[in-house]
This record gives sequence, structure tokens and C-alpha cells, in this order.
Amino acid sequence: MNTTKERIRRTASRLFSERGYRAVTMRNIADELGISVGNLTYHYPHKELLLEAVMDEELTTLPAGPCPGLEGLQQLLRRMLESFQETPFYFNEPDIYTQVPELRSRHVAVVDRLFGVLRDTLAAQVEAGLLRPELTGPMLERLTTLLMTSHVGWAQHNATWEPARQVSVEEMLACQWAALEPWLTEAGRAARRRLNGET
Repeated sequence: MNTTKERIRRTASRLFSERGYRAVTMRNIADELGISVGNLTYHYPHKELLLEAVMDEELTTLPAGPCPGLEGLQQLLRRMLESFQETPFYFNEPDIYTQVPELRSRHVAVVDRLFGVLRDTLAAQVEAGLLRPELTGPMLERLTTLLMTSHVGWAQHNATWEPARQVSVEEMLACQWAALEPWLTEAGRAARRRLNGET
């Protein structure tokens, strides 16, 4: 179902990504949709509420719990990267959080939830014998932190460098696996080869 609110959110997200949050007005969004500003503000009275709705919609595309197997881990990492790629305005305009203070606390909650999902997904790989049993406690927290912060660094890199120097989702995923490879068990290496389509 393609409701007016859905069309508004998609259009706003695209314009925020193309022009930056600060540069986009409610008039710009309404004009792009071919509706009146009054119709737009009926659904979203303020641009800040629209930004929050865009974030909430993006959250529904991210896993809420641990993902099983190395395929699940890869899908989680890929989806997190794609999410960052789809909403670059969160990263190329860091002052957005001072402009919309409520967004900061919501974003912190999102990051904390994703951190937990990623950590629990890695822990599930340890339990399944795919990652080494030493990956627990502080080491598990550190590896999760490395993977999480690499997402943010990658998003900021791509937001500020010219296209020729940007790093694709596939390249970044390969970099993340470079950090994970030393932790794979024999069974994990075999599963990784199968995941890569190798014999």
C-alpha cells in the first residue's frame, strides 16, 4: 500500500540524502510530491517529526534479534551498511543532532540496540562452533565495537570523499570479514567458503 505518509517519508529521505537535511524545506518536499504544504503539514506538522519518522521507518528494515549462521551474520552486516548508505544525512551533517535534540537520544537507543544484535549474533556463532570459543567477554565487546564503528567511519568517509575514492558496500563487507577471519574455527572457515561459493 502506497499511502501519502509513505510517499512523504520516501521523498523526504531522498531529498535529505541528496541536498542535506538543513537545505530541504517543507515547501521543497511538498513541491516534489505535487501536494500543498498544508497537506504535507497535516501528516507531518514539522520537519523534525518527518525526520524522526524517516528514522523509525529505517529501523523496521533492521533485524531485531540475533541472526543465525554465517549467512545470517553476513546479511546483518550488509543490511547495516545498506542502511547507512540509504540515510547518509545522519553522518554528513553531525550537527543534525543539535538541531533536533530528540533525535540524538533516539539514535543512541538505535545504536545500542544494533550493538546488542550484532554482539549476540557473534556470540551465536561461537555457540555454533563457527567462531573460536575465546571470543567472549571483553574480546567479544571489542570486536563488536570495531565492526560497529567501522560502519560509522565508512559512512562518513563516503559522505566526504569524491566518488572515485568511495568504498562500496561489497568492499566494506570484505574489510569487515578481514577482521572476522582470524576468529573462524575450521567449521567456520568451511562455512565461509560455502558462503562465498567456493568448493
